[in-house]
Amino acid sequence: MSSVKQYKCLNCNAGLKFDPPSQLWKCEYCFGEFTKEQLDSIQKVDEQLDQEMPDLESYHCNNCGAELITDGTTSATFCLYCKSPTVIKARFTGRFKPKYLIPFKLTKKQAEELYKNWIRKKLLAPSAFKQKEEIEKITGVYAPFWLFDCKVKAHIGGEATRVRTWTQGNYRITQTQYYRVARAGRIEYDKIPVDASKKLDDGLMQLVEPYNYQDLTDFSMQYMSGFMAEKYDVESKDAQAVMQSRVEGYAEQRLRGTIQGYTSTTISHKQVDFEEITDSYAMLPIYLLVNKHKDKNHTFIINGQTGKVVGETPLSRGKQLAFAGCVFAAVWFLIVFGGALFA
Repeated sequence: MSSVKQYKCLNCNAGLKFDPPSQLWKCEYCFGEFTKEQLDSIQKVDEQLDQEMPDLESYHCNNCGAELITDGTTSATFCLYCKSPTVIKARFTGRFKPKYLIPFKLTKKQAEELYKNWIRKKLLAPSAFKQKEEIEKITGVYAPFWLFDCKVKAHIGGEATRVRTWTQGNYRITQTQYYRVARAGRIEYDKIPVDASKKLDDGLMQLVEPYNYQDLTDFSMQYMSGFMAEKYDVESKDAQAVMQSRVEGYAEQRLRGTIQGYTSTTISHKQVDFEEITDSYAMLPIYLLVNKHKDKNHTFIINGQTGKVVGETPLSRGKQLAFAGCVFAAVWFLIVFGGALFA
C-alpha cells in the first residue's frame, strides 16, 4: 500500500491545494473548486490509518514517480520535480495522528506582504532581509503543538504596604503601614499550547500566539495539501513541564490582580497544585522564513491564522555606522550653525 497520500482534482486528476480565504480545495490546472464534504464523499478512509507505521526516509511521488527524500519529522511536502503537494500518511497515524487542526486563513502572498511591511520598519536590518527573492522563500507549515487542559489550586502570600504622606507645620510626615496579604483560588485552563517541534524556536512560537480557537476543527489530512507539515518530536510529558511553568505564571498574575488598594506588594511565596491534566495533539498554521546573516540563521514566523509577525533581526554594521554618521553630522551642524539659525 502506498505510504503517500495525494488529493486529486475530481475533474482533471491534478493535485489539489487548500485555499485559506475560501476554505476550499482548488485545482491550479482546471480551476476546479471543491468542499471538504465533496472530498470526503469520494475518498474511503483507510483502516490502517490508526495503526502506527515505522518512519521511512524516502517516498515516491504518485504523480510523476520521483523519489521524495525527507527527514524523520516531515509529514507533508512538495515534489521537487512536478511540484505536486504530497502528504505522507504514515506520519499522521497511530500516536502521530493529531486530534485537532486550525486551517490556514492567510495565503502565501498575504504572508509575504505582512512580513514585507514588518521588516520595512526595521531600519537597521540587513538589506538582504528585505529583498524580494528572500521574502518569496516564506513557506506555509502546519506546526505540531500539544494543547493542555488542566485545573489548578493556587495560593500566593506576601507583604503589602500603604503609604500616606502629609505636611504638618515645618515637617513632612510619611506613614507606612504593613499588611500580610494572601490569595487563593481554583482556576481551569483550556488548550494551553506548547510547541512540539525541536526545530522551531520555543520563544518565537510563544510570541506568535494567541490563536483563535473558534476555528479549531477535527484533524483531516486534506488540510495538509499544499502546505508543509511537521510531526511532533517533543513528547507530551516533556511539553507538560513547559505548560506547568506557563500556568504557574498565569495563576500568580491572576491572583495578584485581586490585590488592590496598596502602594506596593511583594509576593514571598506561592504554590500551584495541578489536577486533571489532559493533552491533545494539534496542528497549527504558521508561515516560516529563515534568513542567513554572517553564517547565522535568523528565523521569522507569521501566524497563519491571525497574521502576527515575530522574529529577531540582526543589525547591519554598515547601516549602524551610516546612522551614527548622520546623527553626528546633525549634532555638529546644530552646534556650529545653531546660533545663526535661531538668532
